[in-house]
Amino acid sequence: MYKDQLEMLIKFLGEDLLKSENQRKLEDLVLSKIKRKEDFQSINDFVKSLDNYELRDFLYQKLLERFFKLFNLVYIDENLKYGDQKYTIEIDYQTFDSLIDLLNESEINGEIVFYLLSNDLRSRIEIIKQLIKGRSKKEWNDEELRSFINNLKPLTKKFLGLLTEKGKLPSEEIISNLNLKNKKSVSALVSAITRNAPNDKEKLIFKEKEYITINGKYRDKIFKMLNIKNKAG
Repeated sequence: MYKDQLEMLIKFLGEDLLKSENQRKLEDLVLSKIKRKEDFQSINDFVKSLDNYELRDFLYQKLLERFFKLFNLVYIDENLKYGDQKYTIEIDYQTFDSLIDLLNESEINGEIVFYLLSNDLRSRIEIIKQLIKGRSKKEWNDEELRSFINNLKPLTKKFLGLLTEKGKLPSEEIISNLNLKNKKSVSALVSAITRNAPNDKEKLIFKEKEYITINGKYRDKIFKMLNIKNKAG
């Protein structure tokens, strides 16, 4: 769908798409909307097929910026930034094709992506060890998940329910939605879920800087369990 929007823009604007006044249209109609693996793949394939080098390179850089933004990373002028750290990186089309697959991995966050792509071998090894450790965790079955949810306090259930609805939220939005006092209250809710979960089970939520994310593998199940309980109540 968004690939079609991009094709339409190029058809009508051509190289004029490079002008600053038209880049807003590109952002609003295409870039700000794409989130799914399939959208990135189709647009990347289309961009690779363009004959105009300047336009192709411009769109590719914009696509990379959008991709890394989904991981709360800043990519600009071949520099990747995470917090106060940054490094220069060149990503060709084939490498980007492989990176796009990471969008379907719920346990992959910005920190992992940043260090995995760095030239710092020690950091890369530590991230790989972290991933291996995470993979060794056991999956939740439905009964375990239901029992875990039932034992949570009402506010923690509301917090979990909010995450299943939105998928990913900044702390400020959680504070607003749940009428919390401050970010410490959000941290307390995150800790409540982490503390009550068995150590050998996969994480249900992830915290990365200001964002809290639900584990996509269990999102639908938790959502249904919470809603069934609410209807029954």
